[in-house]
Amino acid sequence: MIVKTLYYHDEIAAVPKQVPKVTLDRNGLDMAKMLVDSMTKPFVPEDFKDEYQARLRDAIMKKIQGKEIVTADSSELGNVIDLMEALQKSLEISSGKKKKGTA
Repeated sequence: MIVKTLYYHDEIAAVPKQVPKVTLDRNGLDMAKMLVDSMTKPFVPEDFKDEYQARLRDAIMKKIQGKEIVTADSSELGNVIDLMEALQKSLEISSGKKKKGTA
């Protein structure tokens, strides 16, 4: 199934008869499997805190008290990294820890 949001009438197009076959790169697939395996652990809900709700509640209380609410400037771009390189380094570090732990 292909889903596309249309905003204007002239964007309407015919539905393709055949969906193009996606080929998977073996290295990318292996890296994805290793990444998922290295990060798999039991889910413990108590480990997570809803920070958004706390910040929202704080902003509402400041607004009720008549204080000024200041938003963060999001116009500056942060440090942009190469995702594949970061994933590869993460896997190397993870596999290095496993090897040391098993020796």
